[in-house]
Amino acid sequence: MRNRISHFCPGLVACVVLAASVAASAADQELLASLPEAELALQDTLDHWGLPFSDQLRRFQQAQEYWLDLLGGEATKNFMLGTQHGLEKIPKNKYWFKGNYGNRVHVSAARNEVESFQVAVLPAIGKQLDRVTLASGPLQREEGAGVIPATALTIYRVGYVQTVPPQYPVLYVGPWPDVLLPNGPIEIAGTDLGLFWVDVKVPRDAAPGTYSGQLTLDADGHRVPVQVGLRVHSFTLPDRVPFPIAVWTGATWPPGQKMSAEDYRRTLAMFLEHAVDPISVGKEGVTLDKLDLAAFDETIAFCMDRGLQLFEIPNSVKTPEKLRPLVQHLRQKGWLDKALVYSNHDEPTEATLREANLPFYRQMKRLYPDLRVYLASQYYQEIDQACDIWMSDVSTAFGASFAAGHRGRSELWFYYCHLPIHVDFCRPLVHAPNMQIDNEAIEHRLAPWVAWKHQTPGMFIWAGNRGWQSQEGGITDWEKAGWRLSDTTAKFPFGGIHNGNGFLLYPGPHPSIRLKVLRDGAEDYGYLMELKKRRLRATAADQLLQDADSALAVPPDVLVDAHYFNRDPYGLLRTREAIARLIETLAE
Repeated sequence: MRNRISHFCPGLVACVVLAASVAASAADQELLASLPEAELALQDTLDHWGLPFSDQLRRFQQAQEYWLDLLGGEATKNFMLGTQHGLEKIPKNKYWFKGNYGNRVHVSAARNEVESFQVAVLPAIGKQLDRVTLASGPLQREEGAGVIPATALTIYRVGYVQTVPPQYPVLYVGPWPDVLLPNGPIEIAGTDLGLFWVDVKVPRDAAPGTYSGQLTLDADGHRVPVQVGLRVHSFTLPDRVPFPIAVWTGATWPPGQKMSAEDYRRTLAMFLEHAVDPISVGKEGVTLDKLDLAAFDETIAFCMDRGLQLFEIPNSVKTPEKLRPLVQHLRQKGWLDKALVYSNHDEPTEATLREANLPFYRQMKRLYPDLRVYLASQYYQEIDQACDIWMSDVSTAFGASFAAGHRGRSELWFYYCHLPIHVDFCRPLVHAPNMQIDNEAIEHRLAPWVAWKHQTPGMFIWAGNRGWQSQEGGITDWEKAGWRLSDTTAKFPFGGIHNGNGFLLYPGPHPSIRLKVLRDGAEDYGYLMELKKRRLRATAADQLLQDADSALAVPPDVLVDAHYFNRDPYGLLRTREAIARLIETLAE
């Protein structure tokens, strides 16, 4: 009997498989016939993870069933909700959603920290939502008295930017989430989802513990609560973590209109609110021949009151003596330690470094020995004789670890511009963290971790808002028509298309998701600083100290080096939570 079954089994299995295939094919055809045209247009496509539309559709239908079970009689069949942390860029296509289906979100934060999450609204197949709103509410402490007011929650509408085909690898070309617009009603149709970004600013004096509350989502009259749980840690972050993230900025709106003084200050304030230093503030509009010290002081003081850590002043290459009145003034104000001057040749070749940058540096040190010179350059043997702060791309020369060991007497920063020149690469630039719209969010957040791992006390990004120049239309036209990225390649000696290079916020000003994620990375740096401070004072058990040392070394669950890191956001988020527990456990 066994042999007969064994003999006939292949044919039997083939018949069963064929029958199942026919049944599945019939079911598939029946399903396709029921789909709207917008869905039918996707039937042969893959999502950004490589999942075919058939499986995307299956997941979506399963999620709808889960949604109805979760909310029971309160559920609407017209839409469902999803939530996600702030470390994932959520595509516009609702079938590509990879977050958590449901109406619950849990986050944690230190006191005086901002933590983010996202709320996605996913219409049912074939449904359109004409007016969707999200309103905040207070969070009540569960263990006793204490309220985080609704005003501590800021809600944004997430806008999408259509990318153009670049020469570097990306998950997809199309609408990427980036611009964050003021809260307001949204419309959702076709295969789109609607997306809200929520910032929770934990008050400095908030009592530690667990808080809960809800947001209210209203879609065409159907109201659904979004349940929020927040764990507030017992330690407090400073108003500004002492880790400069420097950017060059300008005072013009696209396509070249000069900002008003008020708009310029609002732009500067937005950078500083997100732990980014608009260092051009010390040279923007500054004329050494007609130096207006009162106006200079007013602008610098405005920024320093909001956490500015460094600023750049003109380098006056041809007549550096003209800097003397300004330098003397900075010395009298006690601001000279925050002032920088850029070298006379950006990203030099080795020959240019020797012929231009080295003599410039010697001249500046002779005239102004306490004024620091900074320079972006590949490694050269004499780099520490050309600048006080050497900014190196993590992919150039022999890489980040080599740079950290060969900085000489210079302070090392890593810089991110996506198209450095006069360099050679040790590894592909696109394998390291970058700041483009079509980079995954984990890349932006990892940059401060790379800095910590290599003990570099600052970082630089090109640029804050200088990439606006190529934008067509007026200051607000783009909000209706959509932000248009240039499809023109950068010209020789540069090259390529770089989606989002040169700006981290939008005219308005409005923040970007990239700016929010960078802020979170700076706060991670603050966690590491707090852990290090407590570790140095601690007399705890050996295992606890070993755990602290492992976290301070940056575990492989986050990154190994600048080109070998964990793209799963939960690796970083788990590590961050472990660091928070260590901070709370170690005695102050």
